[in-house]
Amino acid sequence: MPRSRMLQHLALLPLLTLAPAVFAQKFQEPSKAELQMTADPAAPGAPAVYLDLQETTDNFNHYVGSYARIKVLTELGKEYATVEVPRTTGQAQPIIEARTIHPDGSIVHLTGKVADLLQFKNFHGRQNVSVFTLPDVTVGSILEYKWTVPLVGGEEIGGVTNDMEGFASSALASSVPHWQVQRSIYAHHEHFFFKPYSSLDSSVDGSSDVTYIVDGERAKFPLFSARIPPTAKVDVSQKGDYTLDIRDVPAVTEEDHTPPMSSLTWHVDFYYSPYPTLDTYWDNEGKRWQKQMEHFAAASDTIRAAAAQITAGADSDEAKARKLYDAVQALDNTAYTSRKDAPVRRAFHLIREDRSAQDVWTSRSGSSDELAALYLALARAAGLDANPMQVADRRYRLFDPGLLSLSQLDSLLVVVKINGKDIFTDPGEKFCPFGQLAWQHSLAGGLLQTANGVVHDSASPAILSKDSILAHSADLTVDTAGNITGTLKVVLTGPYALHWRQLNALSDSAEVQKQFQESLQQVLPAGLSPDFDRFQSLDKPDAPLAAVFKLHGQLGSITGKRLILPAFPFDSHPSQFLSTATRQNPVDMQYGSQQIDEVTYHLPAGYTVESAPPAAQLPWPEHAALVVKVTPAANSVNLKRILAQAFVFLPAKDYPALHDYMQKVATSDAQQLVLAPPAS
Repeated sequence: MPRSRMLQHLALLPLLTLAPAVFAQKFQEPSKAELQMTADPAAPGAPAVYLDLQETTDNFNHYVGSYARIKVLTELGKEYATVEVPRTTGQAQPIIEARTIHPDGSIVHLTGKVADLLQFKNFHGRQNVSVFTLPDVTVGSILEYKWTVPLVGGEEIGGVTNDMEGFASSALASSVPHWQVQRSIYAHHEHFFFKPYSSLDSSVDGSSDVTYIVDGERAKFPLFSARIPPTAKVDVSQKGDYTLDIRDVPAVTEEDHTPPMSSLTWHVDFYYSPYPTLDTYWDNEGKRWQKQMEHFAAASDTIRAAAAQITAGADSDEAKARKLYDAVQALDNTAYTSRKDAPVRRAFHLIREDRSAQDVWTSRSGSSDELAALYLALARAAGLDANPMQVADRRYRLFDPGLLSLSQLDSLLVVVKINGKDIFTDPGEKFCPFGQLAWQHSLAGGLLQTANGVVHDSASPAILSKDSILAHSADLTVDTAGNITGTLKVVLTGPYALHWRQLNALSDSAEVQKQFQESLQQVLPAGLSPDFDRFQSLDKPDAPLAAVFKLHGQLGSITGKRLILPAFPFDSHPSQFLSTATRQNPVDMQYGSQQIDEVTYHLPAGYTVESAPPAAQLPWPEHAALVVKVTPAANSVNLKRILAQAFVFLPAKDYPALHDYMQKVATSDAQQLVLAPPAS
């Protein structure tokens, strides 16, 4: 920007420090029906409901604001009297007005200076959040508030950066909103407004020279990605303002085994893009991403020498790929060594421009993405056909190609073609075996480099049930009172094993042992106590992980002269699928799996098996299968149960079939083994 133009903008900055236009929404008198409301038929059992909710982002007048009217219906609903306000980093203070209206119409106003009203506390799982609390709230109250936060010099601008950094942050005095349409309680009406263009988006003489920079490129197109029902629409005015009006918004339903809620709830995300259309964006950004990867993974003399040394003696491409993979896995992964007190979430930009594959190899250390890119470089240097794939981490989001942003792609994979087959590898995931993926990187969408260019509609493969096993094998001796002693071996492969190996890298062995024992206790009958003995292959990712326990306690019960034992003592099916017949959200099982439970009972002297579960097969075509096997012997009986789950995602409309199947599995699991005493 020319110096004269900068001075023109700087001359305008004092204007931005004046009091902003106050959010214009006025308080309104409640209706008699609203005051007398004790429950809402539109939201049975709700603790509270929004009667009205409005959010405004006005970059022309440089403020963001919110207005709400909330009806409190239960004691739990009183929690909505605490309201979050965006934190400011400069001297600007929010303008807050609020009041509590009691069912009899009396009003209690929020009074005091803003500095005294605001508190900073942990709020909804987040730390140091800025909040205020409405006064004298009772069940039946109507909470009405509005706040306005001015965007003035020195404020941070969420989601937008500029090539002039600090100057632009003060000059633009703007914000890019995220409209969270669906919330924790039902809303009768919601209104959202966004005026994207500030007074400084055009200069004094009318030309436009204030430019946003996104992912290193000039971005001038304001776009949005919307997940809202088909009956709702984001309207765009001739002035370029955005508006959404929507009614009867259901509350977010929290359920177990769901994809990330941020990808499911109704919302609208705004952002600035260098390109106006989806195909143009991904075509150009794909090329830029490919160029970045090629630069980082360039094969220097050092990389070629390292690849040759590592693969010496390998007699096949697969042997080369495995040797290189093991060498990269052996390096220091800073996601585990730099912060052993907590898991580290990786971000797309962890590959720094001043680093290269050679730097990572020389330092013997790198981030997860840097190690993956190093494996790409070594594989290519060894003559292998290898390509990068950048995917979204399924723990946090599902890839949305309609959201034109590379920031949603968290993790780097490497695809190696061996004998015409694509092998997906996860080199940056500590302890992940060759040819396997961490579950959060499976069925994950993103960018994939191919021989024909970069594509953005690819997804990594699913984890098959045969590659993810959780097995319990118990050998138990039973006495005539139903007491047992014996051993239990828990064997894990795939994501089951990876979880504990990575925890061991972040914690000490005592903590791993403690958490493993606690998880085992959840699937054992109440009368059994496990005593930890040892781990096997905890630090060997290519072998199954095993944990050995000694078991003791009361398992059987006496009925008459008969001894009753559970045929399948391990409780391994999700309880929610049994207790809930309906569901709002899709099911996400994370990965396919096999659960194998086997128990051998050594009988008391003279006792025989009077009845046992019959051998059985219970299929759910293309989804799951249960197999039961019973093998009696002279003084013992062996019972084996195998539940194979082949699906990962299940639409909510198909949930009743899952519920019915799990009911059948639970009925089978509840069967008993009946032992009869000697005839005398």
